[in-house]
Amino acid sequence: MYPNSTTDDTLIIAFDIGKNVHWLGCYDGRLNELIAPHKLRRDSQGFTQATAVIDPLLQSGRFRCGVLGNEFTGVYHEPFAWLIQEHYAQYMTPDAACPVEYRWLNPLLTRKRQAETSVRLRSSDKSSVWAVAACLAAGLGHPAHLRQGADAELRELVRTLEQLASQQRHLLGQLLPQVDRLWPGAIVNLPQFQAAHPELQPPTPIVGTNALDRDRLAVLLLHCPDPYAARALGAPGLMRLFHDHGYRAGPRTVAPILQMLQHAPLPPPAIAAIYAQRLQADYQAYAALSARHATTASALAALVATTDAQFVASVPGISPTFAASYTSHIGNVAWFPSAGHIWAMAGFDCVVAESGDSKHLGHVSKRGSPAFRSTLFQIGQHTAHHCPTIGVTYLAARARGLDEVAATIHAAHKANRLCFTLLRERRPYIPATAQEEQEFQRRWQRFQHRTTRGPAQRIAA
Repeated sequence: MYPNSTTDDTLIIAFDIGKNVHWLGCYDGRLNELIAPHKLRRDSQGFTQATAVIDPLLQSGRFRCGVLGNEFTGVYHEPFAWLIQEHYAQYMTPDAACPVEYRWLNPLLTRKRQAETSVRLRSSDKSSVWAVAACLAAGLGHPAHLRQGADAELRELVRTLEQLASQQRHLLGQLLPQVDRLWPGAIVNLPQFQAAHPELQPPTPIVGTNALDRDRLAVLLLHCPDPYAARALGAPGLMRLFHDHGYRAGPRTVAPILQMLQHAPLPPPAIAAIYAQRLQADYQAYAALSARHATTASALAALVATTDAQFVASVPGISPTFAASYTSHIGNVAWFPSAGHIWAMAGFDCVVAESGDSKHLGHVSKRGSPAFRSTLFQIGQHTAHHCPTIGVTYLAARARGLDEVAATIHAAHKANRLCFTLLRERRPYIPATAQEEQEFQRRWQRFQHRTTRGPAQRIAA
């Protein structure tokens, strides 16, 4: 059980936030019920009913201070949160007659609190209100912080980028099989093919990796998705197609396209026309998402210089997009006592099981946001190559025998501590000295030379 951190003269105001209906309950510091949990509509009328209950308690003189709180529930808590901060602004100052603190709770805390009260796996709105009040009485949660100005715009741009990237990945999973079905052999990773099939003659694809972002394939999918129509154009027609849409193309550009079409087992012309119609529409949607993603990323990069993300972006290897994503996900750095709490919030902390004399360190918990976890991993990946402070951590991990993924996670852990320090101290990164940079580059060259040698060479060395 959690120990109470409040006293009898503390007023606890607990909200259970819902999409259309909220619940409100009021308690003293010992969790004695003052106002039984009851329903409120989420509109202004419901808020007026809430203030009609709360205000007399605050003005009664019975309570020395108050704690008001609710779960952090995505978007549903925001309308009431704005109203609460506006209406109770006079109480949220230390010199108020009854100062009130507004706190937000992680829903995981309230669920654990409910589970401690009963062995039955049941949850109700009334018990949720009491669980919120119990967490507030224990001093849990963090001060409510609604983003405003540039911080709010930064967060929305980051969310937009994450949603666009998710939609692109979804479309990519649809488009690649469609291309392979309609244009068989158009996309082949030649190094991978040659490594897997050294006895076979390599094919002649149109593109290799990152296929849907290459101009050569983009022109075909947008303006001539039917392979029979492309083959009928011939070399002069294909070059004219590229030129008409603003791309450079010569005989060397169109030769692989025609060669692939000559050897590809194409579907019947009537079926190809059906496939081409869908492929063209889906690729248009993909291209529109790519264009919007680029525009949003440009706006985000310009905004970073006006927010605290500029301190994170000062680290070599961290782009404005990664800096914005990092600062946007953690919110107010003052909420976290240490960088380890941010690491755990991302789900990178390991599951630990102790019993008696044994201690087992398991896999990472993955409890946090996958998008934030991906951002931290990519920050570790990039800073390991460009920032000496973090790169030495990566190289030391590889020297101990760790693989690339594990070493990158070590680098991300170091980068997280560095970013946390920069945000807490509100200062940019201090670049490495020329001597440190040269030593770092020498170590990287030795590492690359060692890893690119063949097995026989490494044994001989």
